[in-house]
Amino acid sequence: MALKKAYGIILWSRKQGETSKVLSVYTREFGKLHVMAKGSRGTKSKYLGSLETYYLISMVFYHKENRSMHYMSDVSLEESFPRLHQRLGKLALASVPCEIIEKSEIDEHSHPQLFQHVLDTLYALENAEKGLKNIIRSFMIKFLSFAGFEPDFSQCMFCQKKESQSDVFFSLKHGTFACADCRHEIEAIIPLSAECLSLMRWLRQVPISRACEARISRTAGDDVDQLLVNYMRYHIETIKKLKSLEYVKQLESALANGTRKRTDQQA
Repeated sequence: MALKKAYGIILWSRKQGETSKVLSVYTREFGKLHVMAKGSRGTKSKYLGSLETYYLISMVFYHKENRSMHYMSDVSLEESFPRLHQRLGKLALASVPCEIIEKSEIDEHSHPQLFQHVLDTLYALENAEKGLKNIIRSFMIKFLSFAGFEPDFSQCMFCQKKESQSDVFFSLKHGTFACADCRHEIEAIIPLSAECLSLMRWLRQVPISRACEARISRTAGDDVDQLLVNYMRYHIETIKKLKSLEYVKQLESALANGTRKRTDQQA
């Protein structure tokens, strides 16, 4: 058993016994780790205030070879993302990339670029005030690239037309689209508007910190969300159901109902 150091994002935490916590931490050095923080819930614990979900931490831990659980020795809080934690909508959206990483990444598989992408996503949510869902869409597109299933929005897979003025037809199997003239060449296609295609091309190219700058209609945004989620589910077996996305939808529905009620009362 060796003492190791790691820099990581807390994906989730749960109570263990009366005083401890078990954490899933996505680290730059070791990939995903499950760590026990003994005595971390006591009022005099040295870990107090450092082990909340989506916090960025530096930790020292006892690494046990061929074991799924490791034991924390010390921790320093690097970033708490206060604005993210103060807004329920941001917090709900932050749970999406963290759940995707939790379900898709195997334990102790280091991927520094993917780690940085998750971290950049949290910083983008922390700093943005609008366009928050485009940050998550950007995360998904780039995550698929890291996972080996990068979608290609550049041109028709048959005639190489860079269609942008009319609907195209996306294939979940092939990860690219056919234009209207070539759509008969493939099965199981999803219609995709020019607005959706333009957004995904842009999100693929820009840093995630700029994703919030895009503006898109609600209908087009819903279509993009459905396509990206279905594409992930088609190619990544472990991402068949994402509770975080269901929660985001429930929250949006509750907020919309609340707005309608206030409008009716004012009328």
